[in-house]
Amino acid sequence: MLLDVTIRDGGYINKHSWTTTQASQVIAACSAAGVPYSEVGYLRPERHALDGAEAPSASCPPAYLEKVREAAAGVGLVVMAHAKDAMPQSVARLADFGVRMVRMPTRPDQVARLAPYAEAVRGAGMEFAVNLIRVSELTEQAVAEAAQAAEKLSVDIFYLADSNGSLLPEDVIRLWGPVRENVGAVLGFHLHDGISMGFANALAAMQQGFTYIDASLSGMGKGGGNLPLELIAAYLRSRSGREFKVTPLIETAAELLKPWKGNQILARCEAMVGGILDLNMDELAELNGAGPGNVLTILDGASASR
Repeated sequence: MLLDVTIRDGGYINKHSWTTTQASQVIAACSAAGVPYSEVGYLRPERHALDGAEAPSASCPPAYLEKVREAAAGVGLVVMAHAKDAMPQSVARLADFGVRMVRMPTRPDQVARLAPYAEAVRGAGMEFAVNLIRVSELTEQAVAEAAQAAEKLSVDIFYLADSNGSLLPEDVIRLWGPVRENVGAVLGFHLHDGISMGFANALAAMQQGFTYIDASLSGMGKGGGNLPLELIAAYLRSRSGREFKVTPLIETAAELLKPWKGNQILARCEAMVGGILDLNMDELAELNGAGPGNVLTILDGASASR
């Protein structure tokens, strides 16, 4: 289950200055691609009047949520909320704007304090997820205790977040044990790419049974960036038969992210498609000569791995 974090986590790159139109473009791309969830920002009610117009994804004011909801055909909207920024009743009101999931980041010793939020969110008919942050800094015992605390809250999804982008696949496997032993909820993984291990860690997480995987367009996100959404979608389509459409993600990334990512997005994505489909340089050149965009669209027409 892919969860797009372009707007929320990518907002650290542009100081959450996405316009409502840009946020809607990201959500529409996810809809066209078959990505089921898109995280549209942070809930900070006290900042609605301060930055709601210039940086709406930084606080998720009602007018912003109403607009992005219009673009969310088939996409579940997700909002992240810190306990320090919002009361349980404020979080519960997100359901009025079509939000389907609320995620709350926390350290191990703070999980139990999220009980009122879990009750409010689930009572409003939304899914409730706990994101255990900076897991690379934690012992296995601390992770196990956090999982036990989350289990007592009856969370829908329990996330491990590699906030520092420093985990290796063997670390993912190592942390899976104490989590799975202590929580019956669906598991998720939030990846950063500080040492270029995001994709490998995603594969390890999925192999261990983590269901939700976070990613963003062109990997836009803080630190070393996130797992590229177009890459994991392309891999799952090619190797697992998942019905994702990759072209809408690539086209939107190339158009929307140029101010922050430059002109290399299309070239990088061409190389990605070549790698996914095991195409050599001569084959890529032939596809390029056959017409604009051929390399990028061929993946969506391929039904089996090479």
